[in-house]
Amino acid sequence: MNRKEQEKERLSKYPCPEKDTREKETFGVLLSDEIEYYVREHKMIDPFNIENLKPASYELTVGYEYSIGGESKTLSDENGKNIIEIKPFEVVIIRTREVINLPRFIIARWNIRVRKAYEGLLWVGGPQVDPGWVGYLSCPLYNLSYRPVTLTLYDPIAVIDFVKTTPFNKGECVEYQLKKGENKPERQLPSRILFEDYNPGKLKSALFTEAAQKIDEMEKRISRSESEAEQINIKMEERISRFESTSIVIVSVLFTALAIFATSTTAIKYDLPVWTFISVILSVIAITFSLLTHFKYSRLQMYQRWMILVSIYIIISGLVIISILRK
Repeated sequence: MNRKEQEKERLSKYPCPEKDTREKETFGVLLSDEIEYYVREHKMIDPFNIENLKPASYELTVGYEYSIGGESKTLSDENGKNIIEIKPFEVVIIRTREVINLPRFIIARWNIRVRKAYEGLLWVGGPQVDPGWVGYLSCPLYNLSYRPVTLTLYDPIAVIDFVKTTPFNKGECVEYQLKKGENKPERQLPSRILFEDYNPGKLKSALFTEAAQKIDEMEKRISRSESEAEQINIKMEERISRFESTSIVIVSVLFTALAIFATSTTAIKYDLPVWTFISVILSVIAITFSLLTHFKYSRLQMYQRWMILVSIYIIISGLVIISILRK
């Protein structure tokens, strides 16, 4: 026996009276004492908590099963796993903890608690439960506010009231799940017994989904813009660094050329001034550092960089030697 068959067998054991056994025949909305009577005699609300009984209604509570964002989930009594968070513009489908078992001569009407409505929850459920119904109640809730709303397991979520109908006449009145005149010995159960029979995964908030997509697209655009801006900054820094390193190379070459020129105009028989050698050495060092800075942002291979450095050193050394030997 699968889970659905087990649930059918369990629900079929609830009594379904066709005639009111109350000695004093009454009509209208049931007050608290009448609700208690039918709960005690016919198990109209199961489980029943006297603290949830109101003057003319009963507070239904959040059950274990719910669906949010198209995904069915289960609550438990464990801390942290007994809370539902409904984000702004999101839809959640909840199932009541209580089974409602209505006699043939009573209907029920239910709606969200006023307190929950003021928190931003919009009720999307059907207001009336037909006589003869037995089972859990399920309905979608829409968070219309700009902030998340939380629901806790066993949290009072809806208010249900009960109204007596005119007398039920078998064969003349339409029974739940039966057409007028049909007669079946067994009690007719709802076609949707389990929570998944309502296909809760198909119901999603279009506004929430669209807003999430828009936010995701915006974040991607911002990320791309930041990445592009970062690339532009890197390129600008590279250009500035290349300009600086190139300027240093040019100045260093000029100082080196000046030192070589000064050396070439000095007779070899005299001792060369010390500042001449210092100028040449400092110029070579400056060229080296400026080239290394320039190479940092270039795409040259390591051996190519060393070849350029060595070639420059050879040229400078050759010029110095030639300038000295000319005398």
